[in-house]
Amino acid sequence: MTVPIYKGRKINKILCLSFLGITLITLAAAGVCAALDRSALCQTFCILALITGAFCLVYGVLWLIYGRKEMKTEKALNELLSRQYMPEDPARPDCREFILPKARLTEAARKRSRSVLRWTGIMVLGAFFLICGIQLACGAIGSPLQVLFILIFCVLITIPGLLVQLCLYLKYDRSVPSRIMLFPGKLVVDDTVFPAGEIREIRASPDRIMNPDSPDVFREMLVRKEKRSVRYRIDHRAGRASGDQPFWEEYAQFIAALSGWGAANGVPVIISYMA
Repeated sequence: MTVPIYKGRKINKILCLSFLGITLITLAAAGVCAALDRSALCQTFCILALITGAFCLVYGVLWLIYGRKEMKTEKALNELLSRQYMPEDPARPDCREFILPKARLTEAARKRSRSVLRWTGIMVLGAFFLICGIQLACGAIGSPLQVLFILIFCVLITIPGLLVQLCLYLKYDRSVPSRIMLFPGKLVVDDTVFPAGEIREIRASPDRIMNPDSPDVFREMLVRKEKRSVRYRIDHRAGRASGDQPFWEEYAQFIAALSGWGAANGVPVIISYMA
């Protein structure tokens, strides 16, 4: 059996934690079977725990390797960008206001979700007719109830993907700002004011894709304070002006202004290569 290998810190983190959860569940099931004196089931669950634990270990090592690699790349990137975005006169920072087309961005995200739903329905029907056609050609369909079960199966296998798409849309719709303002000593996002002295750091996505192995969907800004963090999602990571994904044309200008504001106000602004 070949172990599938994936690049990138985040995807390996997700896989490691997922297999860790499965391992813990199977170990708990093995313990219950041992307590009930079901040795055969206990042995089966122990074998499953051994397999999933091995996968957890593999992806944990890859998580560590890619995490260190991406951190080094991110550090080098920010050292380069800190010189590029340094304001001409840090003692006199400019005030900047950025108005985001929130209605257009959320409508584009809504259209994208509807498109995914439409194509999922087409794929469900395609898979249904393909399976039924193969079984009909082989004479394996014995009753109409079997056809119904095939349809239910084709629908059920798409539910996890649809739930992921729904969660992505809802998170995006709730976290898109309408206005971001940069003032001397404070950052204002809509009605929320972040004094510069209370901000520990700001992490923002780059203005173009620098890490193709990242599973992130949206470009975003994360404002970290001592006790809490606030995440704002801006637009689609792979969006473009001529496409149908949520895309904000002024994002590159915003990142340059935000980095300059951070340098002038003593706030670390980190362009996240890992995003």
